[in-house]
Amino acid sequence: MSVAILLCLLVGCGGKEEQAANVEEVPLSVLSSANASYDAARQAEQAAYAAQVASYDRQVDPSSVDAYDVEDTGDYVCTDDCSGHEAGFAWAQEHDITDESDCGGKSMSFIEGCEAFARERQEQAEQMAEEDAESADEDDGDSYDY
Repeated sequence: MSVAILLCLLVGCGGKEEQAANVEEVPLSVLSSANASYDAARQAEQAAYAAQVASYDRQVDPSSVDAYDVEDTGDYVCTDDCSGHEAGFAWAQEHDITDESDCGGKSMSFIEGCEAFARERQEQAEQMAEEDAESADEDDGDSYDY
């Protein structure tokens, strides 16, 4: 039964020879122009994608943020008082720490304060880089004549 339905569909659609006869020939110049347009659009798309990937891959240097511009946001949990955390944060600030792995010591709260400094500094550097990129994008947009 299913073979009969398939045969009816094939016969009803006219078969491949009839379909091919209905297709008009497209001039070669039109095809060449369409291919060139497609290729140009594809290259522009790839260039834009590469630029976007490069901006994501760009490493942000936390040392671009002055250590004394980093504010203690209290990004840690204290048990009694926060003196250990504050001391670790101040030490990291004084020693220009840029990476959490550079934090050490015998006191966990001291280490956490140092790590909080390194994180905050990294976040500020990333924010500055993002603002710079947005500013550059806006500047690029101003150069176009409409």
